[in-house]
Amino acid sequence: MGRRVAITGLGQVSCAGTDLDRFWRWLCEAAPAPVSTPVTDFDPRAFQTAKEVRRSDPFARYAVAASRLALADADLTAAAVEPRRGAVVLSTVYGALESLDREAAVLTTDGADAVSPNLSVAACENIAAAMVSAGLGWRGPSKVLVTACAGGTHAIAEAADLVAAGRVDAVVAGGTQGAINPLLMASYRNLRVLSPSGWVRPFDVRRDGFVFAEGAAVLVLEALDAARARGARIYAEVLGSGHTNDAASLVSPSGSGAVECIEAALDDAGVDAADVVHVNAHGTGTLVNDLREAEALHAVFGTRPPATTSIKRSLGHAAGASGAFEALAAALTVHHGIVPSLGSDAEPDQELDLDLVVGPSRRIEPGPVLSNSFGLGGHNGCLVVGPATDR
Repeated sequence: MGRRVAITGLGQVSCAGTDLDRFWRWLCEAAPAPVSTPVTDFDPRAFQTAKEVRRSDPFARYAVAASRLALADADLTAAAVEPRRGAVVLSTVYGALESLDREAAVLTTDGADAVSPNLSVAACENIAAAMVSAGLGWRGPSKVLVTACAGGTHAIAEAADLVAAGRVDAVVAGGTQGAINPLLMASYRNLRVLSPSGWVRPFDVRRDGFVFAEGAAVLVLEALDAARARGARIYAEVLGSGHTNDAASLVSPSGSGAVECIEAALDDAGVDAADVVHVNAHGTGTLVNDLREAEALHAVFGTRPPATTSIKRSLGHAAGASGAFEALAAALTVHHGIVPSLGSDAEPDQELDLDLVVGPSRRIEPGPVLSNSFGLGGHNGCLVVGPATDR
């Protein structure tokens, strides 16, 4: 049996800014309004040098900032971790779209000689982890996973496995996402998954799609014993994870893959379905995805699944970072004993028959929380987190 793994730090960059308390209040309030997702209240120079900012794309800048914020929240300095025992595991999808668009325009207007030599580095997805590692001086495992919307969950699960196996002592893990460019936006619109109304209404009878979001969410993971020994605040414990693939359609979820993934996560965590107190759902607000997820929850939990919500109602869909944001929210739910609301204006789809958190945010008893992520390509990832009890 491996070491137990604690979540001791949380950091995020989003349309709500960089303040964690403000972010949590914003999720819990779920104001009745369309989703507005651009990151505007953010200055990367607070976390990087001017040269580093010039040579990087927003998706990497967000990752650096969220990692620094998470370490500060954990009251852990990079120097306190032996360099070979510190790791970085992140996720993203589509990479440096802003930089690629900008330099494509330069190529068209000014010619090949005018294209920045920095683009070849900045556009590599792995650069997000590389910049975080370099900034911290950590020389342990450093990688970026690309499994679409399940990536953030997979990154945190892999980080927890590294700590549990004793290969590292601390990991910054999560996901980061730059803005989606007009070309991809048009493709998703033609796939009929983007919300024409601009609202994101998970599991709602009026749901009509999602809205893309940008930003980053990062968690600090440490061995539970070590975290307790240094007097760290412990948000939650990572109890287990599940990983599956539908092995079917690349764009339409099978549902069975989600069932298998949830069951695998609960089994890995050693948790009975009846003990789960809350599901932080993938909940994209699309017709098919919400239906399949609801069916999967009933298949695992029976006629009355646990209290369910989706933070995409407020945040939007952060693609390669979505699972990380949801894991962060799940950790805060464990810490505060509160489930964010789907809003006072929600109109639950009665056909889905879920216990949705509507109106005020809901207090729950301490217990395991399930966080779901299901991505393009049939990739599924689930995390189980809960209170770090004596056991």
